[in-house]
Amino acid sequence: MRRRPLLPLLALATTAPWWSAPARAQARKPLLIDGKKTLYQKVLTRPGASIAAQAGAAGAKALAPFTLFHVYERGSAGGKPWLLVGAGSDGKTDGWLAETDSVPWRHMITLAFASPTSRERVLFFRDRESLVGHVNAADPAGETSKLLKEISTKGTLGAASPVIAAEPDKVVDISKSFYLLPVLEAQSTRLKSGHNTRLVKVASITRDAPPPANAPAPPPASAAAGNEGIANFNSGVVFVIDASSSMQPYIDRTRAAMEEVLRQAEGAKLGTRIRFGVVAFQDDPAKTKGVDYLFKVFADPNQVSTREQFIAALQQVKATPSSTRAYAEDAYAALDAAMSKIAWQRFGGRYVVFITDASAREGNSPLASSKLNTAQMRARAQAQGVALYVMHLKTSEGKNDHAIAEAQYKRLSDWPGRGPLYFPVEAGDPARFEADVKRMANALVEQVKTPQKALQAAAPAPGPAPAAAPAPGDPLQASIDAVGRAMVLAYLGREQGIKAPPMYEAWACDRDVRNREIAAFGVRVLVTKNQLSDLQALVRRLADAYDKTQLDPTSVFEQLRSAAVALGRDASQLAQGKARNLEQAGLMSEFLDGLPYQSPVMSMPLSDWAGMSTGQRQAVIDNLRGLAVLYQRYHDDVDRWVALNPGAADGDKVFPVPIDSLP
Repeated sequence: MRRRPLLPLLALATTAPWWSAPARAQARKPLLIDGKKTLYQKVLTRPGASIAAQAGAAGAKALAPFTLFHVYERGSAGGKPWLLVGAGSDGKTDGWLAETDSVPWRHMITLAFASPTSRERVLFFRDRESLVGHVNAADPAGETSKLLKEISTKGTLGAASPVIAAEPDKVVDISKSFYLLPVLEAQSTRLKSGHNTRLVKVASITRDAPPPANAPAPPPASAAAGNEGIANFNSGVVFVIDASSSMQPYIDRTRAAMEEVLRQAEGAKLGTRIRFGVVAFQDDPAKTKGVDYLFKVFADPNQVSTREQFIAALQQVKATPSSTRAYAEDAYAALDAAMSKIAWQRFGGRYVVFITDASAREGNSPLASSKLNTAQMRARAQAQGVALYVMHLKTSEGKNDHAIAEAQYKRLSDWPGRGPLYFPVEAGDPARFEADVKRMANALVEQVKTPQKALQAAAPAPGPAPAAAPAPGDPLQASIDAVGRAMVLAYLGREQGIKAPPMYEAWACDRDVRNREIAAFGVRVLVTKNQLSDLQALVRRLADAYDKTQLDPTSVFEQLRSAAVALGRDASQLAQGKARNLEQAGLMSEFLDGLPYQSPVMSMPLSDWAGMSTGQRQAVIDNLRGLAVLYQRYHDDVDRWVALNPGAADGDKVFPVPIDSLP
């Protein structure tokens, strides 16, 4: 099914904000950031901020914290700086805002707390020097544990402490308790331990107004809420099954294993707290004789609630007697469907068990319908909070495909802080496979039955990280424990309404204090609908331009100049041969310039293009084409678009795009 291309949406909001009476519609644009041609100055409001009709006048009513405004004019009154601001970039101004009631936001970069699978909570420091001293201490992990314990006991460390806030002990659900951590500064540094890390200054402003100055400190979240509601933890588990011609024995074994597991779940009286679903895939029936569907949802866990319903649905899954068009299957079409067609938000635990004996067609394959590559498919799943478990059947028929599939599925199933959730079945042994399915399903049922164990099993131990990794034991159970901890913490955060720390500006380290290989934050760039439209057009043009150089790689500058003209960009830097990469060429969207997290595409020297192999060049092209598809998915995900100002035009709504999904 073809989708409409992503277009800028410029319709104005139908309801005006309360302060629109004095608004002045003028044919002007907001002030540009110094040195920029398209990026406007923006600010975020602090709690207690208000709009005034004139600079220096009293405000009429407090604005919601974290409201985004464009700056149209700068002035002063009463010895204080003031800003003439507007909700959007359409020329309409709303009034004057005291500059002290705002936080400037040069880049729309924001952080979100990473999955707490096996990392320590983040501490926020009053200044950079205090943070540097902490991370360079002899035992920073031990010091962090002591400080977190004191915060849990007292709720605060007091005004004299350099630590002014800590990450909550449960996950903050941004959809229920809106928060962002805008990055104001980012500095890379080398620690005494030899590790490189990045120190970030963030402004954390939640939607909640601060308590009165004389109000007592609230109890810490762990003391006030504890694990209240954990007994209601639920999970959705969807099997995505390869139903090509070789898979019938494994489909039958899955059904046999699940029959027993579900009987045990019934005996445990779990009711509907764990639900199972099934999605199967074959090949495109319009292009392959004898197959019935490309993918099909046989059981939606939101609709199937009993053992009889699930087993009946699974009995309908039959392997096709016909061969598909290649050994690699169109698996990502089914995974993409599982992400978009299943309403995951009602489940605390969110799992996909992916069963196949073949590699998946990457987005560059002419036989791939989704056009998404492995990294982009992984990003789709993690945006939904879904853990992908891969059960790879290493049958003798697929021996030439095993290495390709293993490398691919380890990348696909990589879970933050844990690593690949990849479990091969050697020789494709059906009995071993059935036993593994049974163990996995039983472990997930047990997690719902006693979710308290998940919180204990994988919690990071206090003190420094061990010098050597412990014995792996049962890797399947260990992975379910680790991922389950993150799932349960996220569920409790949603149920208890856990909120982000209510500080304003602070410094933090972007890596885990115990294991510097683990990220403490996920990095997002808030991209407007207009910018996303421009970005999609850009990656398509770049892919076409690079593709045209495959026969003559030396023509890269000529093709990129043509792309620049088509995109309305200034091609002079390319024409004069001054640009070393795409960023210097001015081809990239300007909001990508100066990001502290650079991508290989932006920084790749253009002079290297001709020296790359055909396969290396094709990988760049395929990644760009896959990004265009991914941006369409973002555009269509209406629930995740955020209006940072209710009076802004629709085109100024923003989407939190992961930094590694940018070109």
